[in-house]
Amino acid sequence: MAKTRVSISIDKHVLQLLDLQVDGKLIGSRSEAIENIIRKQISNDKTCVILAGGPPENLMIKGLGVYRPLAIVKGKTIIRHQIEQAKQAGYTRIFIVGAKEIISAIYNHLGEGKGLQVNIEYIEEKDHVGSAKTLAMVKDKIKNTFLFFPCDHYIENLNFSQLEEYHKVNHSQATLVVYAGTSDEWKSSSLVDLEGNKIRLYEEQPKKIKTHLTALMMGFLEPEVFQLIPASKVYWSLQENVFATLAKRNQLVGYLFSGRWRNIHKKEDLFILASS
Repeated sequence: MAKTRVSISIDKHVLQLLDLQVDGKLIGSRSEAIENIIRKQISNDKTCVILAGGPPENLMIKGLGVYRPLAIVKGKTIIRHQIEQAKQAGYTRIFIVGAKEIISAIYNHLGEGKGLQVNIEYIEEKDHVGSAKTLAMVKDKIKNTFLFFPCDHYIENLNFSQLEEYHKVNHSQATLVVYAGTSDEWKSSSLVDLEGNKIRLYEEQPKKIKTHLTALMMGFLEPEVFQLIPASKVYWSLQENVFATLAKRNQLVGYLFSGRWRNIHKKEDLFILASS
């Protein structure tokens, strides 16, 4: 893409803050940092990406014959509940990425989102090669900060607007919701070690449990994270490849959350939500 050289004057203190964004990896120069900031500032799109990738049979709740995002909790489907929460925070541009069977079923339920006052775009995933690859399918459609979460997470009392502000204030490439607890089924996976609010270590199913802080598969990302996902047809995971790398680069922030959530895998998860 052709670039135009311009000359600008910047306060010395602001320039020092700008230089903190240049890490030589995700952002290579002052010019690139300034361009990224301007692009995000002038864009009015508030985008949310819902990940529904992988083989469709993996998202089927056994014994119920329904896909996880279409399971009903408190009178509405999980996917509708998620989108309504995103809408409250101003996220009206919604991408749902998944296998043909999954997105067809969701489309039959929600259509293009007019009933929810959002615009839903469906993207078909044909090759199931990891969650990072699922996310990468929206790479050419996103130019600014975006919200993301999986299609099978039920969560209550999480203020996405506050989470977004927290992400922007901390100037990280990614901010993940972090839950402290020992009783949840995820107690041995996606474990993180925090130093202040920085995630210094991200481990997916570690052999030795060192912490009970669990990173949920939701939060905010910058479009620069797409640079960490190879274009070649190789399995690539957000948890094992992208987030672990960002933690090592000091570009992963944790947002502590103490509300109610559940990763819906089986019908027992729905019974637990219904009875609590």
